[in-house]
Amino acid sequence: MSLLNSLLCIPAVGLLLFAGVRLSIASSWLQIRGLPLAISSLFAGRGRKFSSVAALCTIVGGNLGVGNISGTAVALSSGGPGFIVWMVLIIIVTSIIKYANCYISISTRVPANGKTFGGPVVYIERALGARWAPSVVAFVTAVCAVTVGNLVQVNSLAIPMNLMDLPPLAAGVLMAFALFFVSALGMGFIAKTVSGIVPAMVILYVALCFIVLGKCYDNILPSLTLILTSFLNLDSLKNGATLAFVAEILAVVQVGALRGIFATDIGLGLEGTVHSLVTNEGDDRRFVAQQSLVSLISPFIVAIVAFVTTMVLLTTGVWPDTELESTNMCFAAFTSVLGAGYVEYALLALMFCFSFTTILTWLMCSKEALLYVLRRDFYGKAWTTLFIAIAPIGSVCAVRLVWDIADLSISLAIMVNTIGMLVLASQYRDMFKIAHLK
Repeated sequence: MSLLNSLLCIPAVGLLLFAGVRLSIASSWLQIRGLPLAISSLFAGRGRKFSSVAALCTIVGGNLGVGNISGTAVALSSGGPGFIVWMVLIIIVTSIIKYANCYISISTRVPANGKTFGGPVVYIERALGARWAPSVVAFVTAVCAVTVGNLVQVNSLAIPMNLMDLPPLAAGVLMAFALFFVSALGMGFIAKTVSGIVPAMVILYVALCFIVLGKCYDNILPSLTLILTSFLNLDSLKNGATLAFVAEILAVVQVGALRGIFATDIGLGLEGTVHSLVTNEGDDRRFVAQQSLVSLISPFIVAIVAFVTTMVLLTTGVWPDTELESTNMCFAAFTSVLGAGYVEYALLALMFCFSFTTILTWLMCSKEALLYVLRRDFYGKAWTTLFIAIAPIGSVCAVRLVWDIADLSISLAIMVNTIGMLVLASQYRDMFKIAHLK
């Protein structure tokens, strides 16, 4: 399984980087120069059930799973402090893919069974001209949703429960009850829930990070220096070991690239599915461009959260401890400065919110994909029930197998979605023209 993942992961990441560089040049780096306009476009779409703000919060919630926080700790351990620089650079280069994916998804929306559908499940059918394509996309999306969007999230949440002498299964059961309650009230309530939770959890988490950094302010400059020196480790080059230098740099770049891509879900098409739910009034061309611009915001929010998490792990000095892994390293960093007790429960509550919003986003996107293929509400309800029932298993399952399946499905989704997007991109030559929005 690991060998198969490696064989698929390398071309998937390479394809994303190629698409990112190509689209960045074609758009004159729209992801940077268009960011202020993206923020001002946030309130452009005001659907009855879904708005631009709700769409952004849903995507950020999907990106910022608890695995994202613990993943920063794992990347720091395996790639060293310099990984965060490469991660941010990769996010900047590839974030334009979210714009293109969103633009094509909204432009190719189709009505079906009284609803409007968009995203990879729709545009890949047009790109490949094959009726079987939506079924493949829906299947891969469902597998991604069950593994990385459900089981992995609950498992990462259950890890620190052992430190607090709480049963790990409680995390899965509580998550299932919360998911059942919210999903039973419909799409509109899900949108309101995510829109309320995501801004609060991001602000509270970043505030908690800044409190820790404030208490460890003496270590901020040394940590930044360590990041910059680890970004390009010249020690091997100074000693004449050119191959060792190249190998070290490639190792750090690999960790940073993988973390940047998987942390932001770039290439998975979630933003296309979610933003296609926003309804519009008036100028379609203007609306599509505005929604696509809004999709550029989420990768930068993820980059900020990852950076402050890295700084917390560095300034508190817990990162070299090989006995601390994943979520436990993050808990150790915060409690070493702020103490245990209430802080642990506050962190656990935040981690629950991170997991909860990610699971909701994946449930929403996978359900939309399946409904487009199966065309009956019954299957949507059946999928929701199954998806919620699976959640408790994540707290007790063998996470390595789940991650292997998740990585495999993610690599497949990236390749299928990105190829379809690149095929259709030539049909939308005005995609990057935003002068009419200013």
